[in-house]
Amino acid sequence: MKNNHIISINFCNKILFSLVIYLLISCNGLTGIPQSNLLPETHIFLDSIHVQQNSQVYLSWQGDDSDGLIIGYIISWNGKEWFYTQKNDSIFSLKVETSDTNYTFRVSAIDNSLSIYPKEGDIIAFSDMNNNGIHDDNEPFPSLSSSVDISPAALKVPIKNTAPLIAWGIDTNSKSAIAVALPDTTFTFATFQYFVSDLDGIETIASVEWCLNDSSSSATWHKIPLNSKMFNIKESDGLTINADNRIYLRATDIGKLRSKILQYPFEGKVWYVKKPMGPILLIKDSGSPDADAFYTNALQNISGGKFSSGYDVLDIYSSKTVISQAKTLPPFISPMFIETLKLFKTIIWYSDKSPSVELAQQSLPEYMRTNGKVIFITEFPVPLSAESRIALMDFAPIDSISQKEVSDDPLAIRNSTEIKPIKVGAWQYPVLIKEKGSVLVYNLFPKVTASPLYILSENPKWSGTPILGILGENRQMIFMHMPLHLVNKNGGALQFLEIALTKEFAL
Repeated sequence: MKNNHIISINFCNKILFSLVIYLLISCNGLTGIPQSNLLPETHIFLDSIHVQQNSQVYLSWQGDDSDGLIIGYIISWNGKEWFYTQKNDSIFSLKVETSDTNYTFRVSAIDNSLSIYPKEGDIIAFSDMNNNGIHDDNEPFPSLSSSVDISPAALKVPIKNTAPLIAWGIDTNSKSAIAVALPDTTFTFATFQYFVSDLDGIETIASVEWCLNDSSSSATWHKIPLNSKMFNIKESDGLTINADNRIYLRATDIGKLRSKILQYPFEGKVWYVKKPMGPILLIKDSGSPDADAFYTNALQNISGGKFSSGYDVLDIYSSKTVISQAKTLPPFISPMFIETLKLFKTIIWYSDKSPSVELAQQSLPEYMRTNGKVIFITEFPVPLSAESRIALMDFAPIDSISQKEVSDDPLAIRNSTEIKPIKVGAWQYPVLIKEKGSVLVYNLFPKVTASPLYILSENPKWSGTPILGILGENRQMIFMHMPLHLVNKNGGALQFLEIALTKEFAL
């Protein structure tokens, strides 16, 4: 029994020894040396692409590793620059170099045999064994040691060039185009805003061009700077004067593909371009028929009818609402409205109790910087808001305005009340005598560079002699806080306009 037991133990030891030897051979080979890490394999989920793609392409890929796990990838679109990523899919935006472009996407999987891994987006260098500047199969990536597939998976991606897209406004929405539409009639300066894009990337836009009244093959196209989204047209650019005009716009990309030709005005609309008749623009900012009649009569008759055919009227009152400006105003105060004002030597701007002070604030300072002359006649709303006060002081020769009206009685300034001139310069303005209507006024305090021009005569109903008229710096603006059509007794207001236009402004 004892011998049999010893025999059984020896047999088991032999079996165990054999198993150990077998495992060592299996794991380490016959030499007993540890086997090296097996390189991963990489696959792209498409074998080929035969149909041309847009410049945005979705691709996905994966890696397999027989002795480990896939931790990341390196990818390249040109074989020269390789980037590390942990992603296994992405949308790529590819640049179109010519009308059509072919790209090759390359990707190699990386296994888990490294001790330190790159960061997302890191550039991975390769050993360029044949000095051709491009990674070829079996060329190593030293920083990745033997953990990366050195025979990348590759896929050719043909990219089709797409034509640019162009629209009026800030985008392709139809409301955007309506928002930048010009009035049906403008003077000889117009501003247009446009939107241009390209599926291949905005950098592929080679040019944006416009032409006037002709889109045929013989038309003259004018380039717009690519960094601009607006352009201006003036008389010297070829506008047809006192007639309907039409403008055309197109974009061309680097592959010579063109957008559709955009045109303005829109279907069923007109754009009439009017040449200024003379040096004066009369801005109607009032709903008073009596005021309209007074200014029209004045310009027809003063100075022996000198200005009867030398002025234009811009009505900014009749079509305005509480929430929108008048339809006669362009969508762009700068530059279009300001440049339109500059077509005239003098602006006569008359308003009622709701003057367009914000519009005046945005436009008149720049107009006067180019030596433009202004007569601004207005009442004020009661009460006068802080915002309106600031706007008035921005463009008018006013340092401040009294907090309250000179009298809260609308009948305090009775008919026959005199508004007296203060002589400034070589000529004397006439006394203005109120002959109708009711009006509430504030006391004006001129800027240090300005001079009082008219004061309200003394009366027990108010304190002192409030200032109602101011002559501004460099004699460029006359600001009157009294409606002229109410103070024309004995023709005084007509005389005032004649002196202001012919002597003060030398028209």
